[in-house]
Amino acid sequence: MLFDVSGLERLIGRPEAITKRVVNELRRSNIRASVAVADTVDTAMLLARKGGRDQVAVHSPSEFTQLPLRDLDIDQDTLDVFTDLGLTRVEDLLAVPREELIGRYGQDFLDVIDTIEQRGASFVVANIKEEHASWSFDLDQPVEDFEQLIFVLNHGLERLLKQVEHCGKSTEHLDLDFNLRNKGQKQYEIKTSFPTLDRNFWLKIINLRAALDPPESEIVRVHVTAHFTRPRPAQRGLYAVSRPEPESLLLTAGKLKKLVGEENVGVPVLLDQRMSEAFALDPNALPTGRERLETATQNTVIGFTYSRPPLRAEVLIRDKRLIYLKCRQFAGHILNYSGVWKGNAKWWDEPWKTLEWDIEVENSGIYRLCKARDEWFLVGEYD
Repeated sequence: MLFDVSGLERLIGRPEAITKRVVNELRRSNIRASVAVADTVDTAMLLARKGGRDQVAVHSPSEFTQLPLRDLDIDQDTLDVFTDLGLTRVEDLLAVPREELIGRYGQDFLDVIDTIEQRGASFVVANIKEEHASWSFDLDQPVEDFEQLIFVLNHGLERLLKQVEHCGKSTEHLDLDFNLRNKGQKQYEIKTSFPTLDRNFWLKIINLRAALDPPESEIVRVHVTAHFTRPRPAQRGLYAVSRPEPESLLLTAGKLKKLVGEENVGVPVLLDQRMSEAFALDPNALPTGRERLETATQNTVIGFTYSRPPLRAEVLIRDKRLIYLKCRQFAGHILNYSGVWKGNAKWWDEPWKTLEWDIEVENSGIYRLCKARDEWFLVGEYD
C-alpha cells in the first residue's frame, strides 16, 4: 500500500517518527507489514519489499545502496553480465558512469538509472478508475414545487456524498437533471471554487439555484452526478489570515443574487472600451483566493479614482489647445493631454453626450477632463 506522507515533517517529526506512527496504527488494526519511508515511490517500495513482516525500514542512503540488483527491474541476461563483472549491489552500479550504461544498454535503461539515483518519477495516485458518482430517483407523483423535493434530495445527497467520500475523493461540481412532466428536461450545472462534502451546503446552493431559475413543469425524476476532485486540505497555515469559510461566502452570494438579481452580483471585470465606468459584473465568478498570484505576472494596471460628484473646472483654451485648468482644489498649466474622445464607445446604443481628454496638470497629477453642454468637469484621477 502506497500513501503520501510529504508535509508531515512539521506535524510529526523526522522520517523515523513518521514511520513509528504508521507502525503503531498498523499494530492497532492487527495488520502485519513491512514499512518504509523514502523520498521516492520506487525507493520506498524496494526498501519495504526487502524487509520481512513487521519490519520497519526508514530510508537511509547506506541502506538503499546495499540492496541487491536482483530486486530491481533488470532482465536476467543483464543481471548475469553484471554478476560476471562483480556488480551485485546498487552501490556497485552507481560507480559505473551514467553515460556508459546508457551507451551499452540504451535509453530503456534510464528507468533503472533513475531508480538507483533516487530520481524516480512515479507518483502516488488513487487506484480509482471512476471520475464521478451518480444517484437517481423516480417520483411516484409529479412534484410542482421544488421545495417539496427537499426531503428526497437530502436523502439522495447523503448517499451520493458518502459514495464520493468512500472513494477518497471530494467534489466541486454537481450536475442536477430534472425530467419534467411535459417530456422536457431541466438541467443545472453547479460549480464551486473549492471541494466540499458538506451536504447541507450543497442542498442550500441547489435550492438557491432552482429559485433563480425554476423548472417550467412538474418534476417526475431526479438525477444527480458528482464529479470527483481531490479533497480540500483540512489544516491551514498557522499564520494564515482569518477569513470566512468558502461555503458561507458562496451561500451569501447566492442569497444576494436571489434578492437583487443574478446580473447584479459577481466579480467586476474591466472592459476594454472608452465609456464611463467601463466594467461589468461576472455573475458566474467568485474569488478563488489565487487572484493575487495570478495577477502578479501580468502587466501593471493603471487605477482610476472617480470623483463623486465630478469637480467643476475652468479651462483656458488658446489656438484650440488646452492651456490652463482651475478648479476648487488646485490650479495649474496643462503640460500634456490626449483626446478628444467621445464619452460613450457604444455609439450604436446611445448618442454621444460628452467630450473627454486625459490631461497632465502641473504639480498635480493626471486627470480625465470632460466637457458637457459647454461646462467643464474633472471626472476623476489616474493612480
